[in-house]
Amino acid sequence: MAGIGFELRKLSRQETLSSVVAAAGHAAVIAAGPWLFTIFALATITLLTEEIAGRAAVATFRVMVIYAFGVSLVLTAPVTIVATRRVADALWLKKPHDIPPLLFGAFAWAILLSGLGVLALCIAFRPPPALALAFTAMSLLVALIWVALCFCGAVRDYAGVTLSFLIGLLVALVGAVAAATFEQGAVGMTVMFTIGLMLTFVGLTSRVLRTFPQGVPDPWLGIRQIWQGAGLYWHLALGALFGTAGVWVDKWVFWASSVGERVDAGFVHAPIYDSAMFIASLVIIPSLSAFVMKLETDFFDRYQHYYATIKSHGTIGQIEASRARLASFTLDNLSLITVAQVGICGVLILSAPAIVEILNLQFRQIAILRFGALGAIFQFIFIAATSLLLFFDRRRLYLGLQLLFFVLSLTMTVITIELNEDYYGVGYFLACLISSFVAFVLADRTFANLNFLTFIGNNPTIRHSTALLLDRQNSFFKRFARRS
Repeated sequence: MAGIGFELRKLSRQETLSSVVAAAGHAAVIAAGPWLFTIFALATITLLTEEIAGRAAVATFRVMVIYAFGVSLVLTAPVTIVATRRVADALWLKKPHDIPPLLFGAFAWAILLSGLGVLALCIAFRPPPALALAFTAMSLLVALIWVALCFCGAVRDYAGVTLSFLIGLLVALVGAVAAATFEQGAVGMTVMFTIGLMLTFVGLTSRVLRTFPQGVPDPWLGIRQIWQGAGLYWHLALGALFGTAGVWVDKWVFWASSVGERVDAGFVHAPIYDSAMFIASLVIIPSLSAFVMKLETDFFDRYQHYYATIKSHGTIGQIEASRARLASFTLDNLSLITVAQVGICGVLILSAPAIVEILNLQFRQIAILRFGALGAIFQFIFIAATSLLLFFDRRRLYLGLQLLFFVLSLTMTVITIELNEDYYGVGYFLACLISSFVAFVLADRTFANLNFLTFIGNNPTIRHSTALLLDRQNSFFKRFARRS
């Protein structure tokens, strides 16, 4: 998509330290803005308010934030990936007037789906009315942020997107600390945190509408477009649902087990597992940032060159040379980023005892932290490989891989949790390891067979002709069977 990628290419090619750092920072926000927002805010607020508000109130606030981000991410994932695809189609067809209706249509579906999830959680855990109301508002707002962020991929105002997150984070931090200081408890902290989220949402949405100022003549148009897109790209929608659920399912298993603990609001969590795994998940962000930069800059240039060679009727030798350059560059850079990821995770593994002591965690969480860091290496490979498959419209493979990851994460976590405490985190690590291996092999084969996929395998004309031929054959055999 145009926009952020275009601006990242400009920054990365200035070849100055400040421009490289700026490009990396903006890529990190695009890749994991809400993720960074959540983890940094929770860590800072916990550190500053635990002695003021008390552990019980802070634990309740922290769990409500985790649930809000978790339920909104999983339930809006099908909406965001379908909306992203439809926005890409609109830009490709030079129909920017389709983007504002898509934005508001995606907002409507996100509110509906997240609202149903929040309602189910409130019925299951029965939090006090004030907490339930605050939790609902925060969850729906986070759902809208996920949607707005996916549309920001088409916006050239990368600085405005980053600034929106920074302003919202600052207000959320100051507001939550102030609420704790004035003894407003978990409800007050949640309300102030939600105000910060509101500023982020307004900032992101204004950036999109400023870039695409076209009106919305029919308020139902975007809702219909997202619904039609879900039918057309159902592989993507289901894949995103299983993929995001796979990221959270190991936490859900721990919450539902004997390890889970209940907070005052009624929600359950597993602090011994959650805190270590959330810290471990931070190490994947530098690699994701580097991958987004490569994806939106050098990879995209070679990707466009390959298809431009085909469009300009290049020879088979020229097309093959372009394919080979695209494949070697992409896989080589993926390997280099993975090596850097291994180094970062190695530092985390070696310094785990010191980190646990500094953050006032339990020493029995060291093993969980280390397994989480190992899993992060392979989760990055899985995310990168499956993302590359989408560039070549391999939707069925994408769905199959996300389903594989979900099933493995669920079953491996269930098996390892039945063992002793030494195996906590092993399920997540094994699920990432196996899934990443399969995803990388399929991505490698996709690049190797790219010419076939382009001209035959993914060619809609060929698929349509094949479908017509099969229909005619089926009709012939049916008539033959009736006559016999």
